Amino acid sequence: MRLGIWVSIVISAILSFIIASIYEQPLHWYLFVLIIFIGFFINTILIIVRTKEEKEKNEA
Repeated sequence: MRLGIWVSIVISAILSFIIASIYEQPLHWYLFVLIIFIGFFINTILIIVRTKEEKEKNEA
C-alpha cells in the first residue's frame, strides 16, 4: 500500500477542519475521527475493486 494515500486522507481531514473553522462551524473531535475512518473505508473499497479488476484482466 502507498503511504501517500493515507497521508492525503489525514491532510484532507485537517483541511476540512480549517475550512470549517473559517466559516465558524461547530468542530468536535469525533467528526475528525469520522472523516478519517470514512476516508480509510473508501480507500479500502477502492483497493478491493482494483484488485478484482486486476484478477479479471490476468485471467482473460
